[in-house]
Parts: sequence; C-alpha cells; structure tokens
Amino acid sequence: MKHSIRSVALGATALAAGLTGIAQAQQPDVITVTAQKREQTLQEVPIAVSVVQAETIQNAQIIDAIDLQSVVPSLRVSQLERSSNATFIIRGQGNGANNPGIEPSVAVYIDGVFRPRAGSVLSDLMGIERVEVLRGPQSTLFGKNATAGVVSIVTEQPAFEWGGQGEVTFGNYGQSIFKGSVTGPLSENVAFSLSGSMNQRDGYYDNVGTGGDYNDRDRYAVRGQLLMLPTDNLELRLIVDYDEIDEQCCGTDRITDGAAGPAIRGLLGGQTSAGPDFEYQIATNVANQNQIENSGISLQADWELSDSLTFSSITAFRQYEDFVDYEGDFTDLDILGTNIRGLDVDTFTQEFRLTGDWNNRAFFLLGAFYSDENMTVEDARIYGADSRAYVDILTGGALAAFETPLGFAPGTFYAEGGGTRFTAEQTDEQFQIFGQVDFNLTERLVLTAGLAYFETNKEIDFTNVIRTNPFSDLNFVQLGLGSFLQSVGVNPNDPTQVGAFAAAQPGVFGAFVNASTTFNSVALNNGGVLVNGVVVDPLTGLPLANPLLDFFQLGLQPLGALTPFPNSVESGETSDNDVPYTFRLAYDATDRTNVYVSYARGFKASSWNLTPDTRPDSADIAALRAAGELAADNALGLPTVVNTAEALGVAGNQRFARPEITTTLEVGFKTRFSWGSLDVAIFDQNIEDFQSSVFQGAGFAVINAGEQSSQGLEFDATINPPAIPGLTLTLSGIWMNAEYDDYAGAPVVTGSDIDVADGVADGRGDLSGQDVAGIPEFAGSFGFTYMRQFSAGEAFIRADYQYESEVKLLDNLPDNITRQVGTLNAAVGVNLDNGLEALLWARNLNEDEYYTSGFPTTLQAGSFSGYPNQPRTYGVTLRKQF
Repeated sequence: MKHSIRSVALGATALAAGLTGIAQAQQPDVITVTAQKREQTLQEVPIAVSVVQAETIQNAQIIDAIDLQSVVPSLRVSQLERSSNATFIIRGQGNGANNPGIEPSVAVYIDGVFRPRAGSVLSDLMGIERVEVLRGPQSTLFGKNATAGVVSIVTEQPAFEWGGQGEVTFGNYGQSIFKGSVTGPLSENVAFSLSGSMNQRDGYYDNVGTGGDYNDRDRYAVRGQLLMLPTDNLELRLIVDYDEIDEQCCGTDRITDGAAGPAIRGLLGGQTSAGPDFEYQIATNVANQNQIENSGISLQADWELSDSLTFSSITAFRQYEDFVDYEGDFTDLDILGTNIRGLDVDTFTQEFRLTGDWNNRAFFLLGAFYSDENMTVEDARIYGADSRAYVDILTGGALAAFETPLGFAPGTFYAEGGGTRFTAEQTDEQFQIFGQVDFNLTERLVLTAGLAYFETNKEIDFTNVIRTNPFSDLNFVQLGLGSFLQSVGVNPNDPTQVGAFAAAQPGVFGAFVNASTTFNSVALNNGGVLVNGVVVDPLTGLPLANPLLDFFQLGLQPLGALTPFPNSVESGETSDNDVPYTFRLAYDATDRTNVYVSYARGFKASSWNLTPDTRPDSADIAALRAAGELAADNALGLPTVVNTAEALGVAGNQRFARPEITTTLEVGFKTRFSWGSLDVAIFDQNIEDFQSSVFQGAGFAVINAGEQSSQGLEFDATINPPAIPGLTLTLSGIWMNAEYDDYAGAPVVTGSDIDVADGVADGRGDLSGQDVAGIPEFAGSFGFTYMRQFSAGEAFIRADYQYESEVKLLDNLPDNITRQVGTLNAAVGVNLDNGLEALLWARNLNEDEYYTSGFPTTLQAGSFSGYPNQPRTYGVTLRKQF
C-alpha cells in the first residue's frame, strides 16, 4: 500500500536532475519523491533535488553509490586509501572519510534510516526504486549531518504479485556480478521480497612488491523485506540487511618524488609506487586488507489516523565493523611495519512523524528524532625493521650521534616495534524535534516555514594509549645549541665547560655548530638576537632559525606525543544545540513555470579528532603541565608539550572541531514545455567554522576554517526533439566559485610561499582570500538516449560525457597537482517483451585519467601521492524479468 496524500499547491520546485533516464522524459510529472519526508511529485517539491530512477541505474551500469556522481554533477564521491574511505560532497562541501571522529556533512539515508558511516552504503545497489540527491542545508528535517545535503536511497517495496529478476554481468579484469530478487504474497495481508548480490573482480593495480593486485572487488549483500497490512489504515515495513566487503584497496601513484625517493630506491634497494603516468602499479610489502561487515534491521509503521492525518514511526538498529591492515609507507620496505585501524559502531535510531492537511490551506509535519551511537576505534602505527636505516640515510646517521647526549640508549630512536597504539571510545546521543508548515497564501503562492531544535552530547574516552617512539617527543624548537648544552649540564656561557663537551662529543658538537653558523648568520642579519646560542625574534622570543628543525621538515616526527583524555583539564565531552530553519516562498507563474526563493540554515555538531594527531588545546597546555598530565617529558628534562609540531603551532593540533554552520540563499525557477524541461537555481552559500580534516601523512589535521563562501548556478535540461521520436537529450551543470573568507592556520605545503609567510616553515598558512581547492569552476554532464521500438521489444543506445574544469587538487598539495575530468560512458542494449534484457556497456570509454584525491606521502617529505581514477571498464549484462 502507498499512502495517497492530498498535495497542496506548492508553487516553485527546485531542480530535478536531467539525467533521470527515459522515464523522466516521458512522465516528468509523476516521479514520486520523499525529499520532505512525505510523498510528493517531483514537480511539487520545493527543494533542489536530483532524482536518479531505477531505469537509469540499470541502463548506465551504475553499480554502487560511488558511480552516482556520473549522473549528478553537483555530487562528488571520492574513495581514498581503503574501500570504506569514501566522502560524499555536494556543491563542494563535504568531509568525514578516514578520520572516524569527523562526521560527514552529507547525510546518507537508505529507506529513511540514517547511515552515519559512508562505508555502510558502499554495497552494490540492488532493488533500487530511485535515488534522491538533495542539495543545500537540510538540517531542519534531516538532522545534524545534512549541512551540505542529503543522499536518500529508496528500495522497492515487496509486491502482492509474484515477480522478480535475475541478472548476471561479466566484464574486464575478470569481473562477475550476480544479482537476483523475488517478491510475492505470503498471505492476503503480507508480502515479502528477498534480494541478493555478489560482485567479484580482479584489481587493476599491480603490486610489484609482494605480488598480486590492488583495487579489486569482493563483496556480497542480501536484503529481506516484509510488507504487512494488518488493517486498512496501517502499513508495516520490516527490512533486514547484511553485506560484506573483503578487498585490497587502494592503489596510489607517486605524483611528486621528493629526496626520500632516491634513498629508498637506491641506497636501500626498495621500490616505490609508479610515477604520475597512470601505470597503475604499486610497491608494498603488506597485502592490504579491508574487511567490512554491515547489518541492520528497521521497522517502519505508517498509520492513517484519518483522511488528512498520518502518523509514522521508523525504528532501526545497525551494526558496522570496519577493519583495515594497510600499507602505510607506500614502499616495499618495512618502514611503517604495522598500520591497523578498526572501527566498531552500534547505532539505534527512532523517528516519529505526524503529517496532516488542514482544510486544504496548509500541510504540516511534526516530528522527533533520537539517536544513540557507540563507537570504538582501535589504532596501531608501528615502525618496521627498515625504519631506522631509512631515517639514518636521510639524516646522515644523526640518530646515533644524538641518542646518548639526549639521554637515550643507543638504538632507541626509530627502533623496530616502536610507535603508537590507542583505543578510543565515543558515545554520541542526539535528540531533535522538528516541524514544517506549507501555507497556501493564494492559489498560486505558497509559504514554507520549517524550524527544528537539535541537541547532541558526545563523550570521548582516549585513555588507553601506548607509545614507544621517543624521537617524536623531542621539541626541536627548544633544542638549539644553547638549550642543548644546558640540557646536558653544560653552561653555554662557560668556555671551559663548552670546550670539554666539544672534546668529549666532537661529532654532536660539530653538527650543532656547523648548522648553527649557517642558520644563525642569516637569522642575525634579519634582525634576530642571539640568546644562549639560539637566534630569537626580539619581540616574540621565538627562534628564527634552528638547525634541528631540519628533522621536523623531513617529516620524521609523524607519531607525536599523545596526552590521554579525559584528564584534569580536558573533560572529553562536548554538548551542542542549535535551531536550524528553512523559509521558502514559491509561486506558480504559469501552470508550467514555477519560481521560488529560499533561505535555510544547517548545523553540524562538534567533531573529535580520533587519530594520532589529536592534541590538547594550547590554552590547556600550562594547566596540564602543572598537573603533571602532559605526555611524558623527554630525558632532557625539557617539557615536550607535545613535540616540534605543537611548539611551532602547526595546524591540526585541535582535539575537536567546533560546530559547523551553513546558510544558503537560493533563487530558482522550473519550467516544463511540450518537448522538454529546464530548471535553474542560483545560490549563495556561506559556511562558518567548516570542519576541515586533512591527512598529513600519519594522522589528520583538524581545524575549523573560519568562513567559506560560494556562489553558483545550477541547471538541468531535458530535451525530446519532436523531429526525432525516441531521442532524449540531457544537459546538467554547475558553475561555482568557492573562496575561503577566513582560514588562518590552514594545513598547507611545507616550504611553500603560504607556509613561510610568517617566517617559519611549519606546514601552516593563511588561506584567507584563496579559492577552495578541489572545487572546479564548472562541472557538467551531457547525455543522450535513443530508443527504437521493434516487433519483439525495444533497443536503445545511451552515452554521457562528464566534464570538470581544471582545479588544484587539495590545499595541502603543490599547485601543479590538479584535477580535470573529461569522461565518456556509453551503453547499448535491448529490452524484449518477454522480460529478457541485454546490455553492452563501458565506463570511462575514452580512458580519461585524473586524480580523485591526494596526500603528502607518509615519512617522505617532499613526496606527494595521489589516487587515480578507475581505468576503462566494460562488459555485458543479461537480465531476466519475470
């Protein structure tokens, strides 16, 4: 049963995706969506929403959620170091991915149930009715993780007539996909459906280290549903699902080869990933493992209390387990020997909604939502057998020279088995009440007002920490020549003591003096003052030059000191509340043309940094030191605070990111004519305290970008030329200009102009006034479908071309590492009247090459790696409907 809800005369609607397949072209006014948590036609709903229909999913060979971006230009889905590490981005806004404490800005729902982790939505799409992509803030109705938008996947309900389908696909790289479903009645009032899929494929990356391949596919899923109609006005839908992924992912290219590359390949005889020529070749000594188990059960109840009043409830419990044993140094040497991360998430959600129509003058929705999530993170980053030899080569054997004077036993620094292990636990309790009313001011003018109250409380336990990497604890800012001599009991102002030390430790003393002479002479000429052998800024007292900072610039302190929390200063708790809202005015200019204007506020709660780069707030350091609760001081008796990075104030030393607020003003129109449609929207979006989480080689920099603004224009057009029956043309695109209005202390490329603008090359900078990397000025999609009837059925050919203008890939990568997309997908098939369908398809037919994302290569300063897009894939699909 599907409820028939009498619609109000909502004037303007937002965008509807042009690429929704043949069904949209032939019946543009009967596509049903639930973008406002109630059934409406696409033409009614006043939200910027793209809809991908089941027919498009099948004919375009859209296998999983990552493929959706090929038919929705405003949506981008990137997959990074592991199968589950996916990030959904809408209109250039999105985050989350590999930092488990950073929640996404794009909320993903399947059958009305929120999926808090992107890895839980990556199984193959099967039995899909449609996918809705809502653009812009949706926090009023969809909660805290919808500041950028919502991806809502709707599966087919069980039917009271027997039916089903079987599908098999064979493709290159040894791919084989099997899908099947069956549905039918169990009784007069109960129907069921059962569907399953299995997807296996060899990897397109060759591992020249241990052998084998990367970027394979090995996943399966099963879903069962019951549709129960105990009375004429009550509908119950029970869904149980389970899926697994067990893959080796993901290969990288070495885009830029820093000084470490020759050392690895020449002096140590190791191998690295291939260069920037898209050779799809990686060299590792670890066979990556990425294992995901995802399961859940939900019950939705819809009770028609009267002709105009409906009560709905959705109750769900989900479990998500994600384990990865990953090659972290991107070589076949044993530099980073162990790199393990495990994630275990249990989530309970409950939603209630009451919808009604008041005298055909107003439609209202009242609701409440509760979520209780418990998450455990297991993390281990351990140095391998080759780590010390590697660092010795980079530092000219300085490790042994410094160990004894600094109070450490020989062989301590970068010893095999040293590193960091921790367990973090997070509880997240969320409560929200919300409401929205559509007022019919006139027959053609509708005012929508929505308001919500949101509250969330998080508690973090980050106390189970084991660290055995003292080199990363050293504070090179303090360890200048004068400070160093003082630390070993030598008065730097007493020539006799200094001379005695120089005679006893000539190598160590010479290293300091030689480096200090060069650095200090330059610094003194720039206005510095010599204090105890260290050149400092006379105003700030901070060092202007320090030879030991070379160690830091080499990226050799990736696993810094971890101060456990909660502690006497840090509670490990955040409590946030906000009042998201939506206001919209829609007007039917004609029976076929609608215009609208809307203003909405979105809210995302505080997010915690649950990686090895989590640091105390600078304001808490003195109190923690006084309480004796900082990470252990080094053997010199100097407080490490954390390490060189903290002493320099490097970005990414925050425990958590403050709440993220998005406001969007949008104006648009939608028109329908006899041979097509056109939808246009202009938006002005502002993001306050955007939660930035940037990979730095071992952990993540977490910092709030003060303010980010963007202006853009989206359009979707569908054309059915009257002169060519059966032909449908689709054109969609987005022009967008995104800029950081305020982003001081941002993670940037070490040594770049932005980095050293403050006089210290510490990997941070001020990006205020800069364009946001990764957001192209224009992204678009052009497609066509031509269908031709014949005596036994119909034949079709379709193609789409995806384009993105060139843009810098990421803020913390060099400017010359860019991304530009020009990808062609195509398919040809037949649909016979007897239910048999055949499809010959190809994705990335033209072998377009670009990088989806990138990062500073771990432990290899000056090297940068990237994740290349998938090469050309092709195959044949046979499907039988019955």
